[in-house]
This record gives sequence, structure tokens and C-alpha cells, in this order.
Amino acid sequence: MKKTLALCLAFVMAVSCAAFAAPRGEEMRVGVSIDAKNFDPQNSVDTYSFTMEKQIYEPLFTVDGKTKELTPVLAEKYEQLDDHTYKIYLRKGVKFHNGEEFTADDVVFSLTRVTDPKQSVFAKSKGMWIDPNGFEVIDKHTLILRTRGPVGGFLGSMKHPYASILNRKAVTEAGADYFRNPVGTGPYKFVKWDKGVRVEMEAFKDYWGTKPYAKKLTFVVLPDNSSRVIALETGEVDMIYAVPASDFARLQESKKVKAVQAPGLVLLHLAMNMDSPKLKDVRVRKAIDAAINKEAYIQVAYEGYGIPGVGPLPTACQWFPKNPVKWDYNPELAKKLLAEAAKDDPSLKDLTLELWVMNAKDRIDGATILQAMLGQVGIKVNVSVFENAVINDKIRKEHGHDLYASTWGMQTNRDAGVYWQSVITTPSIAATNSARISDPEIDKLMDEQNKCTNDADREALFQKIWDRMNDLHPWVYLCQAAELNGAQKDLIGLEDLYDGKINLLTNLHYPEQERLK
Repeated sequence: MKKTLALCLAFVMAVSCAAFAAPRGEEMRVGVSIDAKNFDPQNSVDTYSFTMEKQIYEPLFTVDGKTKELTPVLAEKYEQLDDHTYKIYLRKGVKFHNGEEFTADDVVFSLTRVTDPKQSVFAKSKGMWIDPNGFEVIDKHTLILRTRGPVGGFLGSMKHPYASILNRKAVTEAGADYFRNPVGTGPYKFVKWDKGVRVEMEAFKDYWGTKPYAKKLTFVVLPDNSSRVIALETGEVDMIYAVPASDFARLQESKKVKAVQAPGLVLLHLAMNMDSPKLKDVRVRKAIDAAINKEAYIQVAYEGYGIPGVGPLPTACQWFPKNPVKWDYNPELAKKLLAEAAKDDPSLKDLTLELWVMNAKDRIDGATILQAMLGQVGIKVNVSVFENAVINDKIRKEHGHDLYASTWGMQTNRDAGVYWQSVITTPSIAATNSARISDPEIDKLMDEQNKCTNDADREALFQKIWDRMNDLHPWVYLCQAAELNGAQKDLIGLEDLYDGKINLLTNLHYPEQERLK
């Protein structure tokens, strides 16, 4: 009798648990390799902080990752009154997560805050574009915004989290603790941060836009690649970013999960040090490019998941040329160019070059094949591997490299001017211009496009910069590695992620949720 009663109770409990278990997809769990550093978008500089902030905050405008078009978000429309003055019309009926109404005052507060070095890490960069004394509030939902002179692509730059709109009251009340008490207008509201373990959010019931499918969104921190993949395969998470290339094909064949390639947003280029005597002759630089089989490089470094680079911008750029000229693999041309250069300057015969790479598997594997391919045309390559924390300082301060495998990406912008400003201008040599490019013509063109607010004129200037980069040839455009994501087999929405790891995740859902939205 007791045994029968125990079995009955166990059965009832099992049925009850099944009946009250949360429906699949009610909580969307996303596996990430790195935790957020903070949740203040005007003081964040790392990808995964941006990944999570994307769900919480919104800007006035963004650039659509798929269409590359300027898209209003918290703004409904704008009028450009002159080359540095914008009249912004705001959405009505928008609330912050603390219940406060979104108004022009919050816009003025947020965009003024980003100009203050004491309050934002972007004050000396993107904050320099904004005139903090140029705001005029016309009414609760209309304002005048001025830049410090004409700024090309200014509204599009708001795709970057620096332009997220914050709530004055929330920031003021939280003070120094705001970075862990974020308040935005986005589809998800911050709930809890278990540092190094998980970040929990919940759907904001008063969200003005299309409501998310999932009631809860949880980012699960899984630094180890194997653990992240296992978590996906065992159903611990619904999707993961950064599927290891070595697991991608196997996951594609799985009956339980799937793996999807998304367009890469990062251009890996071989920066050739323009200050190196060995690389002063453009024929040597072009020979190095011709000696490199980019398809083979992608196969070795990324197991084939990527596309060859075809120019000095990622293809995600809204200004990417329609028919760029490709730089093909041609070892015979490489030998010819090297011979011509050595004939005019005997010191260029039997070159030995120093290649620096950071300590990451893809860079080390890539360095091995670069060494082999350049060796085939008579260039000896010595490879030095450095930790990531060390190599950037060595490049800036010692610049003893001839070649450096460098990346620069477009997860937070789609503008050619913003992209190039950090990597090909003379002032950027002190920071992230690893080829040490200092060209008066490029600097002049960059200055012109920075001050140009006419799209057609900017496009013409960008084409001139593109052509000049090809003429100078300080970079070998190696590849854009694909973004590799994984999810449960029938999860819908994974194929629509076009912004690297900084995507809005409101559309992720399962088939049975279609009727629930």
C-alpha cells in the first residue's frame, strides 16, 4: 500500500512539474564567451558589454545591419537646417524602464554627458562632434541638435552605443553605481548581474516597439569553447555566439542543433610598416600581396569560413564600392616585382621580414601559411608571437615589425570615414595605425570627408581614398572571417543576425511561439 501511494505521489509530482514547466522559449538563454564589463554605454569599450547593452538601450538613429540604411529609432524624423544643425522630432509615448517618460530633456542630458571627459570615455573622440552648448528644446518631443561644425555621417554614427539615450533621473540617482543599474527604453529591462556567470533581463511590458517573444533573456558566460558547445548540445542554452570553426561542420550535421554563418564584419589585413626600409618600395608591398593565396589562408586559419578581402573596407560598409578590383594570387608577378625592386636597390635582394602576431590560434596558423607562401617567392619571414595585452603597445611604441596581422571591424558603425579615421590617418599612428601610414593626400581627403554632409560628395571622396590606398598598398587585404553562431535546431531568427555579436535578440523564438506574440 505504501509503495503504491509513493508511486502515485511521484507520478502526480512529475505531471505537475511538466504542467507548470516554463514553455520553451519563454526564457531565451544565450551562451557568450566573455562577460560584460559594465552597463553604461558611454563608458563601455568591449564587444560583449555592447552585446548586452543593445537589449537595454536605444539611440535616436541607427544603420540597419542588413540594408545599410539610416533608420530612425527613438527619433521619428529629422530636418537638416544647415551643415551642422539638426531638428529632431522624437517618438511620443516612449517610457524608460523606471517608468519615466522619454523626452527631449533626456536626449540633451545623454548627448551632453558624452562630451564630458569626467563622465564618458568617448568625450575625446565621438563626443568631440557634439556642441554641448548647441541644444535647444522646442517642446517635450522636439529639439535642435548642433555639431561642432559639419560632421560627415553624424546621424549614422549613432549606431555606436556612445549615442544611447539615458534617463537623467536614473543616472543621477545611481551616481557611481550606474554602470550596474542601467535604465533604458529598450525591449529588455535589466534584472541581475551575477558577475562572471550570467546576466538576467526581462521583457519590458511598456516597450513602445515590437514586443520580444521571450519573457526573459539570460546571457550565460561560458569562456571555454568546448563548454559552450556542450551547453548548446545539451539544451542548457538556446543559442551561442562564437562557435569554434573546428565544431561548425559537425554541428551543421546534428539533428538537435544547427550552426549558421553570418557575414563577417572584421577585416583582417596584413599591415606593412611604411617606415621599414625594406618596405619603402611599393613594388615590394604589391609583391607581398601577389604572393599570398587568400583562399588558402582562410582554409588554414578559419577552416574555410570566410571570404577574401578585396579592399581597405569590410563589405558591411554602407560605402563599399559596387565593383571593386580584386588583387589576385599571382606568385610569378610577385617574383617579377621583387626582381625589379632589387635591381634598382640591391639591399632589397633576399629579403628577411619580421612578422608579428598576437597569441591566438587563427593568427598563429595564419602566420605559418604566410611564412610558407612568402618563402616560395624568396622572402624569408621570422614570426614573433605576443600576448594580446602586450602586442598593441609594442606596435605603437617599438614598431620593430615589418608585417603585422591586424584587424579592424564594423560592429558599431558602417561608415568608411569613422573606420578609416582610426587606421590610415597620420594622427592615428600614435594609436591603431599599425602600417604607420602618413600620406598628405589621404589626410587631406579624410579631412574633407569629415566635414562633408552631402552623401554624393562623400561617396566620391571615399572612392578617392580607396584608390589611393590601393596605389600605396600599405595593406594586404587578407580576409573577413565569418561570424559562426549556433542554436537549437528549430530556433527561428538566428539567420537574421547581421551585426556580429551586437544584435537585437527580440525576434529569437520557437515555432510554437508564433501564435503567442
